[in-house]
Amino acid sequence: MTEPSPPYPEARHGQRGGPESGPTAPIPSPGTPDDDPTMPPPTPVLWARAGVVVFTGFLAVALIAATGLRREVFAGVILVMQILTVVTYTQLRKPASPTITLVAGLVSAISADWLVFYSHPISLDRLVYIPAIALGIAVAGQFSRGPGREELTVSMGSTLFLSVVVSGFAGWIGLLGKPGGQQALWTGAIAVGAAVMAARACDLTLPKPRINRQVPRGAFGVVIGGMVGTAVAAYSAILLEGGPTPGTAAVGGLIIGLVGVLGDLAAGYTQAGRRIAGGGVALWPVRHGLGPLLAFGVAAPVSYLLGVYYLTQGG
Repeated sequence: MTEPSPPYPEARHGQRGGPESGPTAPIPSPGTPDDDPTMPPPTPVLWARAGVVVFTGFLAVALIAATGLRREVFAGVILVMQILTVVTYTQLRKPASPTITLVAGLVSAISADWLVFYSHPISLDRLVYIPAIALGIAVAGQFSRGPGREELTVSMGSTLFLSVVVSGFAGWIGLLGKPGGQQALWTGAIAVGAAVMAARACDLTLPKPRINRQVPRGAFGVVIGGMVGTAVAAYSAILLEGGPTPGTAAVGGLIIGLVGVLGDLAAGYTQAGRRIAGGGVALWPVRHGLGPLLAFGVAAPVSYLLGVYYLTQGG
């Protein structure tokens, strides 16, 4: 009598479900494409997962350290992060016309920084026009290529998402120019950095249960990341002179941390969509580095709003 096969391919011993499927399972290198996109991707090797934790910490430290420099230098640091986001997302998403998406993303990044840096008083209201401009670039570029309806839809969706994320980075520049904004920026950067690092660190030892069959991330890390972001933000308020109170920082850290962790997860779903569509996998620096960049991008406007209307009021 034969033993029944497990319900999921990743549970079969020795197959390409990932390292967790058994000691004899093949562990592909980070840049090796998967043979069957319908099967769950293997859990990334340990050093690749640890590298994401280090990269996230580097981004947080660079953002915080740049606040002590001239505002022009700080804006330059933000622009570098935006450019990295545009390049890695374009490489990972692999749209029908990557050049159009790349140009639209760069235009969005430079325009957002310029509007926030030179606006007096500082406001993010005018940033809502930037995604519309980027969308127009995508539509014009795709129509010039004569694509089908599906290519046009994919290009518009990718460009719009990328434009919103890179425009959001300008929130860090706007927050630094507000009264009490530096302390609020430190709180936000510490919260998102600690939350993503904690979530990724949990994946080093317990990448289960998988959030999605095609996304090699553990749900346990998401919960721990939100908790760590809350605690670290509250403790940072004790150390920061003239910053928010520990209570207000804890609430802000919870919201900012969770938003950052979800932004980090978006990179995993983007890669999963590419695999399922038959596009293979991107190079390992791209698919592992995009998550932290998206985390700081989506957390920036949230940090700005909380910093201006909530955190600085509790200081």
